[in-house]
This record gives sequence, C-alpha cells and structure tokens, in this order.
Amino acid sequence: MNTSSFFFIPREGTDYSNLFKRVRLLPLYSFPHIKDFNLSKIEHKDRFFIHFDFDAFFAQVEQRDNPNLRGKPVSVGGTPGGKGIVMTASYEARALGIETGMSVWQAKKICPELISVPCYGPKYEHIMHNLLRILLSYAPQDCIEQYSVDECFIDVSTVAKNFDEARNIAAAIKRDVRQAEKLMVSAGISYNKTFAKLATKFKKPDGLTVITQNDKERLYKLSVKKIWGIGRRIERRLNVMNIITIGDLANTRPGILKKEFGVNGLVLRRLARGEDTSEIFRRNMHEKCLNHNHTLSQTVYKPEDVRKEIRRMGEYICRKLRTKELVAGALFLTLRYWDLRYAGDDIKLKTFTNDDRDIYEAALSILPRFPVPSKERQVRMFGIGVFNLHTDNKSKNLELFNQKIVLPYTSLDKLKYKYGENIIRVGIAT
Repeated sequence: MNTSSFFFIPREGTDYSNLFKRVRLLPLYSFPHIKDFNLSKIEHKDRFFIHFDFDAFFAQVEQRDNPNLRGKPVSVGGTPGGKGIVMTASYEARALGIETGMSVWQAKKICPELISVPCYGPKYEHIMHNLLRILLSYAPQDCIEQYSVDECFIDVSTVAKNFDEARNIAAAIKRDVRQAEKLMVSAGISYNKTFAKLATKFKKPDGLTVITQNDKERLYKLSVKKIWGIGRRIERRLNVMNIITIGDLANTRPGILKKEFGVNGLVLRRLARGEDTSEIFRRNMHEKCLNHNHTLSQTVYKPEDVRKEIRRMGEYICRKLRTKELVAGALFLTLRYWDLRYAGDDIKLKTFTNDDRDIYEAALSILPRFPVPSKERQVRMFGIGVFNLHTDNKSKNLELFNQKIVLPYTSLDKLKYKYGENIIRVGIAT
C-alpha cells in the first residue's frame, strides 16, 4: 500500500531551479503557543498588526502566467494521473465545490472540467521573497514574520499612530504588489495578530479590512472556526461542547477548555477574547529548519507501514537539503494519532549530514519514545524536520571509524526528477 502523497521536486535545469535557494522560516506552532504570550498583559494597546494573504496564491500565479487558464476552474497540486491533493483552487473552482485538501481524484469527480496543474514551489517562493522585499521598505526586518509560503504579518506600530495610518500602509503595499507581480493580496489590520488574520478573510479577493477593539462584539457572532488554529476536527469537538460561536468560546470557563484541550484550550480562549499578546515571531540563523508534514488518506499502525512512511518523509527532506546544498545537525520526528494526540521528540545527529540513511536511522531511534502504534492507536500524520543547518562542505565522510559507502545521491535525485519518485530506491535495512 502506498501511503505517501506525490512530493513536489523542482525540475533540474529549469529557469526556476536556482532562483530561490533559501530555508523557509516557519513558526513552530500553527497558532500562538502559551509561551508566546506576554502574560503580564491582558491585550495589546496602541499596536497595529497587518496580515497579508495572497488570494488563491498558487492558482492565481498559474492563471497569471498562462492566459488560457484565466476564468477557468484551476487547481494546483497532484499529478496528471489524478494522484495527490488540491493545494490551492482558483475562485472559479471553489465556486463549484472544490476545496483545499481534497484529493485531485475527488475534485475531478465533482468538477470534470477542472484543470489540475503541478505545483512549482520555487516560483511561488520567489514571488513571496519579492513581497518580503516590498515590506522591508515599510518596516524593519524584525517587524516582519513570514507565516507560510503565501502569508505574512507585519507590525507597523512604530510607523503608524492609528488605524487610519495602518490602513494607508496596507493599501500602499497592496498597490506595490499589484504593480510588481500583477497579483492580488488581501490584508487584515487589527490590534493583535489573531484578529488581523481573521480580518483578512472578511473581504476576498483583494480585500482590506480593519478590526478595532470596538468590533469585538461583532466578531463574537461569527463561527468559532474563524479563529486561528481551529480546523474541522477541533470545531466538531467544540460544537459537541455547545461552543458554536467565537463569543461562546470567549465566555467558556477556562477549566472546561483546559480539561478538553490541555493548555491549547486556554490559548484558544485568549485568542477568541482578543487577548493574543504574542509578538512577531522571529528566528535567528541557528534556528533555521526544513520540515514536512503529511496527513495520510488511510491511517497505519503496522510496523512496516510506519517505517515505510518515515523513510519516505526522510528521503524527501534529504532531497530538499541537497537541493539547497545544506546539511543538518539535528532532527525531529512528530506523529499524530487518529485521536488527534501528538507525539514528538528530537535528536542530535552524530554528524552533519544530508544522507538518507543517517536521517532514517535517527528517526527510527526516536520512534520507541512514542506510544506504540496499534490497531487501537493508528497514525494519521507523520512529520520530519531538520534543523541546525549549515552549508554542505562536501565532505565525504566525517566519521573516523565508520567507513560508510558513499552513494551518488545527486545522480539518484536527477533520475527521480526525470522519471518519478519510485524509479530507484536506496536499499535500507529495516
């Protein structure tokens, strides 16, 4: 059984293959963690955060670059054979019921005329890089946070005295992006990051929305799923608790939420109440990381299936390292079980490496620390990441007493680029 999705690999020798070799800086959590809050404050005062979100980013880029796709239902992601998932759908496709995360096969059943095009990561990252350069002309670098490949925050508190000035800055940035990239980006402005991100969703595409402290009661009427970090599963659990709106969440007793969700329940309550006192997320050079998470369409629990998925994830991460000419000094592994419980841990590698075998062996050494996957505790999501990254010094073997056979990984990568993921595999003892 093939439990992995088709991973995007940039084509060697194309125009974009060397355009943007940098490590993407992403936050450690999908929404603020309790340690990110300034607990001495109830809420931010006189602060102005802007959240930018490219509208249907990947699809919008492909429609911009190919006039034949404009005005048509387009999805990005997957393969011509219908494997993989919809990473982004154009607004024309969304109107017909296509959603992000849906399998391409399912999407084409709903919309036979859907045009599915492959993902081209380096091109999208290059565009985001240009947006960040534009932002730097409006605020210092330590006031800018790239949240994902198509989203970012900017704190303009030092250059804006009120919401009107913050709105003018956001409008100017939107105009600059339109001129530079011929793309639409929506913006949300508020006194904290959570409400700024929520504001972005109000008017799409090409929207600009401001949420002030006086708008809190209006927000309380919205569905709880509008809050940052609440997906379908958490929404269902909240609904069972009769928490339907943001107001319901804001007014639920902390102890009830903590009992159900742990410390994240307290975080969600603070976000709903407008008490997000987190700041722009910053990483220093030593905290750069590469990571990949993959949610399976079918859960697994057999040891051979678990090892197979860990191996596939490790191979993908190593190819990314080699593409960027980097080696890693540490690795972390995460598993999410079908009851939504997480397990995660990290390990320092014996030597800096981008060798598939080293990463696989290190990941397997972490696995015994987790609850054992079983028929009653099946695994839905795997994640592997590497950090403590450095430029590859091309050393062939850094271990004095371990004379490992050096494999021609670069040549193997080229074969996979050309013929696909499974054309050749490195034999690893399991």
